[in-house]
Amino acid sequence: VRPLDHYGTRRAPRFKVAGEVEVVVDGNTATLVDLSTVGAQVLTTSILKPNQRIRMTLPEESGTIRFNAAVAWAKFEIPSQSGPRYRAGIEFLDANTTAVDAYCARHKS
Repeated sequence: VRPLDHYGTRRAPRFKVAGEVEVVVDGNTATLVDLSTVGAQVLTTSILKPNQRIRMTLPEESGTIRFNAAVAWAKFEIPSQSGPRYRAGIEFLDANTTAVDAYCARHKS
């Protein structure tokens, strides 16, 4: 387990994602908001609940990264510009840290 960051809240640096990056959460498309080697924040129209176990896929031209994850927290939103959605924090359970770190480097803003 890594030590927490200087704010005492994060085990790994989190990066905002540049542009619209789509990922797959349990077979459904989701938009990546931010990403670290141990977790991510996503937006999706699919229902996500805390402690729910999921499969996550980070599609890439060079090869897809797939792993198991769990929903750490979820919030239902109804933004004025679009329809209802869920904003959720995802904790990676068995992701390849090296592959996810390289994915972060390619997609951070």
